Amino acid sequence: MQTKFAFICYPVTNLGRAVEFYQKVLKKEPLFITDDWAEFKLEGQRLALQKVNPSAQPSSVSTGAIIYFHAKPIEGFVFRLKELDTPLIGNIEIHSYGKLARFLDPDGNILGLYEPPG
Repeated sequence: MQTKFAFICYPVTNLGRAVEFYQKVLKKEPLFITDDWAEFKLEGQRLALQKVNPSAQPSSVSTGAIIYFHAKPIEGFVFRLKELDTPLIGNIEIHSYGKLARFLDPDGNILGLYEPPG
């Protein structure tokens, strides 16, 4: 896995409210907003907000930040995690903003992989 962070993501239940809050706190406009995702650029780093369903399975919804690592191609990194018997959370997700995959460390912390589009 590359050591470069792609972004840090916070799960939110109300994306509009969260975007408004971060706009005011950061005094910045988001780079973009979709139905379930928004990103802010912060001095070379990105802060993402992902809309989550609060009634989803507890293991599939984080209650804190998730650090996503650059992973291109993501399938190779997922294969390596499976070889290491590292639990994945769901499958690779494909969105307009790229591919995402989440996994657990030995203490149950959620980490992520991100492959940019294209």
